[in-house]
Amino acid sequence: MSQHLTKGEPYYYQDGHKLRIKPPRASANHLLATGDILFMSRGANNYAVLLQEFPNPAIAPLSFFIIRAKHNVVSGYLVWALNQEPVRARLNEMRTGAGTPMIPRQEFGKIVIPLPPKKTQQTIATILAYQAKERMFLRQLLLETERLHQQTSQLLLSQLDSDERN
Repeated sequence: MSQHLTKGEPYYYQDGHKLRIKPPRASANHLLATGDILFMSRGANNYAVLLQEFPNPAIAPLSFFIIRAKHNVVSGYLVWALNQEPVRARLNEMRTGAGTPMIPRQEFGKIVIPLPPKKTQQTIATILAYQAKERMFLRQLLLETERLHQQTSQLLLSQLDSDERN
């Protein structure tokens, strides 16, 4: 689901993300594979995410386009390119709808993205992966820092409470 994705970061499945449904119709065309890209097509904040780890079989909600890169395109590069400002500006121009804005699939398919040599694409994808890891580590550091601050505060409060009783 969209709430489980973070713009600019690959998706890694967590048990809390589990949602079991039985599709009413055949879903073979909608099955996801590692390396696929989910593009958020609905809403005012459209972005692409690379799928890294998730349970199989899995399908995407209708709010996403599923993009499967061709043999000459590195998925990580395509995610990076789709999230860059020139493409985002083009997406803003094509967005339709007042209540729930969306990117029409036909218009999305007309977006032109520069395609450098595969080695360059891979370099960009590698940098993107390192940036995502850095953000993850920074988030973990922030959470641990907050935990330590709370622990310190609790120790200080218990010390103050102990001093008042003595």
